[in-house]
Amino acid sequence: MILETTIWIGGHIYKASVAQLAARKSHNLKVDGRLLKFTNVKCMDLPTNGGITKYEYCRLKVVKRNYVELSLKVSLLQLPITNLTTRLQCFQRTDGYRPFMYNVYFDFCKLMASRKYDISIERFVFNAIRKNSNLNHSCPWNENHMTVEKFGLDFTKTNVPVPSGVYRFDFTFYSYGKPLTLTQVYFEKIV
Repeated sequence: MILETTIWIGGHIYKASVAQLAARKSHNLKVDGRLLKFTNVKCMDLPTNGGITKYEYCRLKVVKRNYVELSLKVSLLQLPITNLTTRLQCFQRTDGYRPFMYNVYFDFCKLMASRKYDISIERFVFNAIRKNSNLNHSCPWNENHMTVEKFGLDFTKTNVPVPSGVYRFDFTFYSYGKPLTLTQVYFEKIV
């Protein structure tokens, strides 16, 4: 049995098998008119971090039409870090950004250590980022930086479980209960 879907390329609609879609490397592909892309990113060292972290860079790069890559690097100035927790919040833009569905506080060390973590939004997000980052091992954190390099949202690989709209994910990292950094990632989903 061959699964087929409709794809949109250059203003024309074509039928293609799932195998053909998986083999296609074009990043400006809209599947069934769907689109998922970054629109902005903001990275902040919080005043309570006590000099533990410092952002080296935090940027978006347009690679192709409708395909944007995220790169960021935060230096860790006091090692090792043995206690790292994260708050992941989702906001939807409707007359300003309002809380939407997800507000999760979790142990980042346990998430990275366990391959069989429960199905959850934090597992979904960090599994998507893992291939383009050094966020792939557990605590104690001995590397002097955390990086995400050239991470792009590809609808054929990453289907964010939210309806169409403009969203913001806030990632706040804590060590021993003190907030260190805040990364705000803005993206748009068009279906």
